[in-house]
Amino acid sequence: MMEQILENRRIDLIARHFLNAPHRVNAIHEADAELVDMGGSSENYLAVTTDALVEEISSGLYDDPSLIGWMLAMANFSDLAAVGADPLGLLVTMSYPSSQDEPYVTKLAEGISEACQRLATFVLGGDTNQAEAVFLSGCAVGLVPKKSFMTRIGAKPGDKVYLSGPAGLGSVYAFLKMTGHAGKLPNSYFQPVARIREGQLVRQFASCCMDTSDGLLHTLDTLMRLNRCQFIIRDQWEKILHPMALEICKAQNLPPWLTLAAIHGEFELCFCLRPDQERDFVEASSRAGWVPVAVGEVIEGKAVSLKKGDKLIPFNTALIRNIAQEAGSNPEAYIGRLLEIGREVVL
Repeated sequence: MMEQILENRRIDLIARHFLNAPHRVNAIHEADAELVDMGGSSENYLAVTTDALVEEISSGLYDDPSLIGWMLAMANFSDLAAVGADPLGLLVTMSYPSSQDEPYVTKLAEGISEACQRLATFVLGGDTNQAEAVFLSGCAVGLVPKKSFMTRIGAKPGDKVYLSGPAGLGSVYAFLKMTGHAGKLPNSYFQPVARIREGQLVRQFASCCMDTSDGLLHTLDTLMRLNRCQFIIRDQWEKILHPMALEICKAQNLPPWLTLAAIHGEFELCFCLRPDQERDFVEASSRAGWVPVAVGEVIEGKAVSLKKGDKLIPFNTALIRNIAQEAGSNPEAYIGRLLEIGREVVL
């Protein structure tokens, strides 16, 4: 039996108290956004998701209010992208102390607005409250065709694994920020954009999809458990990792694979393609001016492994995922444990 994921156990503990919604299409853990059948003659499912910024603010990972607002919106819209939805807009809850200065709140709102405008969508409304500390939560809603929606279910041996863009930048941003090596990083250093347009194209071809907001290894571990297949990453870091991530790895003497392990990801899409769909997909993405990243493949088994030459080296993805829960809100402990794993594992 595979080691249990602590986060999933906590979710299951909460969810077991709720009635199953008969109009919800996906089951628990099976999609980034909840898919709702609205009945009638509608050709679309309603896609709904919610995400909050808590540890990211309290730890200082995001400390610029414009970036905080931007990330709140993009984190929510990334879940819509992973099911292939067309966004309708965002609902926002903003809680902050009454003593909070207006320029800070203004920049928060501007960051949210700029993110929505980047994706050609809107803030639909929301709620404001007083609180002891800044707390932000969002709820993104969209529509996705019933004939071409995506979930995390559907991968099979023989599928090819792709990313919508290079990986690793989110984790090295977090590493630099939380270890005091960041200096005064500009927002442009890490300002991800939810892959809405790419998701709309991917939904026509992919067998399954999930975003990488928690890092690629976390994503692949989830897909592996749901689909009961082995996911292979090729040892091709120059192609898979963002150039800045590779540069930081060399400067900080970090193993490249470790950038895929951190819980702070890039909001890229990770998706699988049937071999007979791959050529048409590549041609369609090329016409759209987009170059996806081939990461690896799906084979028989139940693991997430690195392919180095003819050798398959399994990652202990349960350990990697669980240390984030065990460290709680202590980023120093979490980073320290990740670095220990990096030194212990030679790939």
